[in-house]
Amino acid sequence: MTAQALRFDRTSTLLLAAAVLVGLILANLYNYLLFHTLVEIFSVVVACGIFIIAWNTRRIMNNNYFLFVGIASLFVAFIEIAHILAYKGMGIFPGASADLATQLWITSRYLQSLSFLLAPWFLGRKLRVGWAFAIFLIATALLLTTIFSGTFPACFVEGSGLTPFKKGSEYLVCLLLLGALFFLDRKKRDFDGDVVRLLTGALLTFVAAGLAFTLYTDVYGISNAAGHFLQFAGFYLVYKALIETALARPYDLLFRDLKQSEERYRRLYKDTPVMLHSIDRDGRLVSVSNYWLAYLGYGKNEAIGSKLTDFFTEESRRYAEEVVFPEYFRTGFCKDVPYRIRTKNGEILDVLLSATADRDDRGEIVRSLAVMIDITERKQAAEKIASLNASLAAKAEELEKANRELEAFSHTVAHDLRAPLTNISGACQGLSELCADTLDVKSKKFIDYIHDETLRMDLFISALLDFSHLNRQELHREELDLSEMAEAIVLGLRMREPERQVTFTLAEGAKCLGDPVLIYSVLENLLGNAWKYSGHRDAARIEFGMTAGEGRPVFFVRDNGAGFDMGQSHRLFGAFQRLHNRNEFAGTGLGLTTVQRIIHRHGGEIWAEGEKDRGATFFFTL
Repeated sequence: MTAQALRFDRTSTLLLAAAVLVGLILANLYNYLLFHTLVEIFSVVVACGIFIIAWNTRRIMNNNYFLFVGIASLFVAFIEIAHILAYKGMGIFPGASADLATQLWITSRYLQSLSFLLAPWFLGRKLRVGWAFAIFLIATALLLTTIFSGTFPACFVEGSGLTPFKKGSEYLVCLLLLGALFFLDRKKRDFDGDVVRLLTGALLTFVAAGLAFTLYTDVYGISNAAGHFLQFAGFYLVYKALIETALARPYDLLFRDLKQSEERYRRLYKDTPVMLHSIDRDGRLVSVSNYWLAYLGYGKNEAIGSKLTDFFTEESRRYAEEVVFPEYFRTGFCKDVPYRIRTKNGEILDVLLSATADRDDRGEIVRSLAVMIDITERKQAAEKIASLNASLAAKAEELEKANRELEAFSHTVAHDLRAPLTNISGACQGLSELCADTLDVKSKKFIDYIHDETLRMDLFISALLDFSHLNRQELHREELDLSEMAEAIVLGLRMREPERQVTFTLAEGAKCLGDPVLIYSVLENLLGNAWKYSGHRDAARIEFGMTAGEGRPVFFVRDNGAGFDMGQSHRLFGAFQRLHNRNEFAGTGLGLTTVQRIIHRHGGEIWAEGEKDRGATFFFTL
């Protein structure tokens, strides 16, 4: 609407209001009953109008405030009609006093104020129309029954005027209207601004009318007339707020939620940080989001009306036109279609496009709603990962081949080393037996030393072969009883050296999940080391136990043997690393290295604590 048309509309409204006001004043001067009837009929027409619009738009309107007020207005209008007919001088109800019309009036005021007070509660909540209609019907019937049966409190007494009940009711109605005004202000975001202002004016005018209706002593008096003028003004504002707005600007009242949703959708489509677009049946762009334009670098005039495939690479264009578009127009749907799209500066982007169809009433596809996601970096990362995986697989194959060759080499070397060692050992034994009488003591000592060293070399070769097999041995996990394993190992140690006096303390019920062969090797190494390094103790003590750790048990083997310097603890698990002289304690230097490797393969940890000449404790988890 132009400014000139708006000014003309406002001028016409003011002139019409002035004419109506003058007409009502003249009617009041001529005949009060005529004035009263005109005012009340206007109130009835407005109330019925509210109901008619609200009732007939209830299926398309989410604003249940308007619907609740509309249902209440129908019953307010019915009581208002009864009030008009019962007014003093109308003669419709013979023998009825002015009290009947006053009682009907205050009843309609109660219904009206309560409807405005409760209506905000139904904003955003479901209104059961049938229940609301039934409750108002029952309430109206009960009120009319009490009025016409004579049980309703008196409101007006001829000669003395209004009763305390009537005045108190008007004050209460004013409080209810002020409460309605408070809740309306709390919910004003759900209404158009003009509607809120008009409803606020109407409620305040009804409050002023109620105060005027507490002052009259004559139903034809000035105070009563002033109250009716204010009532007329209040209903006029209600008419402007609810009826005229609903007819002239239905979006502002009946479809406000729809309008707001549409505006939110448009803002979301335009401003959301995602590449959104729509194409028509010819594949031409009919709308694009601002982010789409900014991300690809095009202007809106360059995009709208152009074919979407104009922005694709040639390969993607053919794929879209020959494969994707026919399937999309058949099903109305596509998801994660890979395309390559060209930005304005010539950069090629990899995108995934998903779309759904918007159809008309006949089910024909009108346009699409599509989203594109840039996966260029993701695709490059995936290609890099694939390349790395291929390279890793090739290196793993090479490593496997090298391991097989190394294993074959190890067996060959072991065989080739053992053969001469066996020959040397045999020669030493033969020499000792054949020349026992001719060899002196020093020569025999040298021969024995050579024999012992060949046996030691053979032991090293066996240990190296076992260690090389360890990483390739497949794990077979099962529940193990470590306490039983420890008992069996201790029994073997005692049988090997029955003359030794060693005190063993073995925990009961120590269980775990693991490979039985490898875990047995762990305990055999740890208990064997404890047995070996406590060999110089007269009262040797060895303990196998278990303590609670963080989420899993910690097992340990403790002895009071030779111990070690904690400053050298980093060498404990290194291959061929020995903290003691081999002449003092025999060994290959691979035992603890093997133990650590087995523990790590079981997802556990191993560590040690010790003090030189005061024993050591080895802890491990699985």
